[in-house]
Amino acid sequence: MGTPNSSRTWGQHLAALTAESSSIFDADFFDRFGNRMWSPSVADKVAAHTFHIELISRVATQPLGYSSGVEERALTSIFELFGRARVITQQKPDCETFETIVWHVLNAYVRPFTAKWHARSVSGELNALDSSDTFRAELKIIQSCLIALDDVLNSIRDREGLSASISGHSIDQTVKIEMERPVGWRPSGEVAHGNRSYLSKAEEERVCQRRKFYKVDERDWAAGLALSGGGIRSATFAMGIMVAFSKRGLLPQFDYLSTVSGGGYAGSFLTQLLGTAAPESNLSLRENDLPFKRDEGESELLRRIRHGASYLSGSVWERFTLVMAQAQGIFLTLVIVLSLISVVAFGDYILRSEISDRIWNEIALYSSIGLIGLFLAVPLLRGWSGRSLAGETSWMALLGALFVVPPLWVGLGGIHRLTDLFLFERSGVEQLIIIWTVVGSLFIIIGAAFARISLSRPIILSAISIAVLAVAEASAYRAFQIVGLGSAALFTAGAVLLLTALWFVLDINSTSLHNFYRTKLARAFLIDGLCRPAKPIKLSAVDSSRSPFPILNCALNVPGSTDPRMRGRHADVMSFTPVAAGAPLIDYSPIMDWEGANPSLDLATAMALSGAALSPQMGLRTKRYSSFWLTVLNLRLGAWLRNPKAIGRRTSRPTVKNLLQELLATADEKGTYVQISDGGHIENLGIYELLRRRCRFIVAVDGEHDEKMTFHGLTNLQRLAYIDFGITIEANLEDLRLGNEGFSRSHFRFCRVRYPLGQSDQQEEIGYLAYLKLSLTGNEGEFIRRYKLDEPAFPHHSTANQFFTEVQFEAYRALGEHVGDKMFLPAITGLSDGPVIDIKDWFIGLGNGFLDPLQSNFPNCS
Repeated sequence: MGTPNSSRTWGQHLAALTAESSSIFDADFFDRFGNRMWSPSVADKVAAHTFHIELISRVATQPLGYSSGVEERALTSIFELFGRARVITQQKPDCETFETIVWHVLNAYVRPFTAKWHARSVSGELNALDSSDTFRAELKIIQSCLIALDDVLNSIRDREGLSASISGHSIDQTVKIEMERPVGWRPSGEVAHGNRSYLSKAEEERVCQRRKFYKVDERDWAAGLALSGGGIRSATFAMGIMVAFSKRGLLPQFDYLSTVSGGGYAGSFLTQLLGTAAPESNLSLRENDLPFKRDEGESELLRRIRHGASYLSGSVWERFTLVMAQAQGIFLTLVIVLSLISVVAFGDYILRSEISDRIWNEIALYSSIGLIGLFLAVPLLRGWSGRSLAGETSWMALLGALFVVPPLWVGLGGIHRLTDLFLFERSGVEQLIIIWTVVGSLFIIIGAAFARISLSRPIILSAISIAVLAVAEASAYRAFQIVGLGSAALFTAGAVLLLTALWFVLDINSTSLHNFYRTKLARAFLIDGLCRPAKPIKLSAVDSSRSPFPILNCALNVPGSTDPRMRGRHADVMSFTPVAAGAPLIDYSPIMDWEGANPSLDLATAMALSGAALSPQMGLRTKRYSSFWLTVLNLRLGAWLRNPKAIGRRTSRPTVKNLLQELLATADEKGTYVQISDGGHIENLGIYELLRRRCRFIVAVDGEHDEKMTFHGLTNLQRLAYIDFGITIEANLEDLRLGNEGFSRSHFRFCRVRYPLGQSDQQEEIGYLAYLKLSLTGNEGEFIRRYKLDEPAFPHHSTANQFFTEVQFEAYRALGEHVGDKMFLPAITGLSDGPVIDIKDWFIGLGNGFLDPLQSNFPNCS
């Protein structure tokens, strides 16, 4: 060492530094070197300055953004410090103070870190963004040690340390300033400072009631949790996420719980349980209350949901009942269809009996010639008179119908003769052989076409539908020929009477599978505090003090609507809340009005409608070629609800007319009853209603079936949000896409939600969306990784699989909790992962880790 120039010892000098700087020296270090006199040499000062430059110029000591993707470079940068320290101490043999301090820190703290992570880096573990979370957490510890070391080195050269000069904080501050912008909450989607309705004020009161119960600070912004569709798969994954949120005290801070389909199973469980809780009960969203409280294991309430995972399973008697219910619906639908066909066949029989085929052929020929001449003449006449032909839509439709009728008539006559040739002019045995041969051949041909050419499906189903209806009409026509005019007239009169009776008596909701589905869901997910099946609560009776304000999202099916907004959509977003229900297309009415118009409407009904995945009309996926068969086979989980705004109209139940609308996919919003099905048929994430209310912070749990990671739900939402609200969702999903090994790099993304400027807005309002995706990154626990080996389809089993085993349930639940826990790593949020995390601080921490500053926030340097 050099000549002493200080009366202080090493122990005294190092203890006088900041607590952070002195913390890198343990008791053993002070026992060995603490009594030495602090007197750095000139070589020490030069070496300290050189190593200081190394520290401040490396990635190793700079803030590492979560999505920057430079983990391997940071590891290499830290490893290179050993080489630089080695060179400096070799070049400066008199730098004993520098050498002792630097090598102590490198060997005590840095070497274990680099040794551990070098092996993992070689194995490719750092290629997965999510797998690097632990690395980032440990990197922050090493960075703090290196920053503390730099402060000590600068005390050697009497300079200011790295802790005061480290860069990167300005960007964090820029993002934080952006995220502090106000976002005006709009209860029920209405502008807060406008002329608000009773519904908007009632919703605000219920939300504020919950805030008061949980002692959440009053605020002029809202936060929402959205649980996507996806059946029991989504419900289970979402339950795991909520368990992770509960451990951090976050659930009480969400104002809204917006759910779709399977997400509604989990959401309705909480709504029923907490919405009916007694004032003195220990049921709430708090981490120390049920249902999320853990003692030695999972609470009995959550375990009850686990046991209901295979909710569609049942006894032999229940299955028999289901078969009979479906058979009844099929029978009644066929009765209606065949009765209508019989009426058409009778008219066909009368006309063909009175007029010979030769005359009909002549009529068809001459009418076709006349119509062709008329088609040629009409444009000339319109052009001569100066009138536009495009405006004559009704006349053109009539001409088109007249042109089509003769060829159809001739074609139907050909089917009559073909039916006679193949069936009715042969013996019974021959008929049976021909039927089985034709039917078998059709199945083979259709199966081959489906397997190889999926695009042929619409053509095939449409052709089959037309062929079946034509053959049925021809069969009825032939039967009328056999029995004669009197019997045919009597049979047709009976069919008309039966249709009339069904029209006035039949409630088509009672013939669908909706009631069975509703009952099974209610038994599995709607329970009381004693784990017993509970009577489903009316939405208007939900106690909002303990439960987040629930929004159950459905689809209002209107493929027959003439409203231009529905063109290409065939549906609108329908929502049910404790205050109101409705859709933009039909407006919103108080929920009590809906309950009055529909006595069976309660939480179980809304949950079942939100999850009615199979329906003849399925919103964006409505296909007329399949609607007919879905109706005939009674694959109808949706239901018709009476619109309270149509309360004065005469029909007291959905009738045969509504069934025909399902058959032909022509339902609209103008009738007394509206057709409701799965919310995923229009928007599967449940975010739409949260955007309408301008939530500042949104967490979306996406558990939809998306094995190829194409993000249909989110991209569909982006389209709807921009068209309907002018809202732009900025989402970079690259790290969620599948890599070469079939894994994503991350489980989640953080997105800006840019709300449009209103007339009275001074600056753009920006919300934030934490998008959690059902995904695997490869760093999950051994149980999940083992299950993936056993079940390659995991975590995207088909939504049609609603019969989860215990192992399957636990795999999805554990994955949800794993993803939820990842959202709170200090390496991501910059916060300590404690029992109570403030939602605003959490979102700002996520923003610092994920977001780049807005370009508008940079100074103009031109």
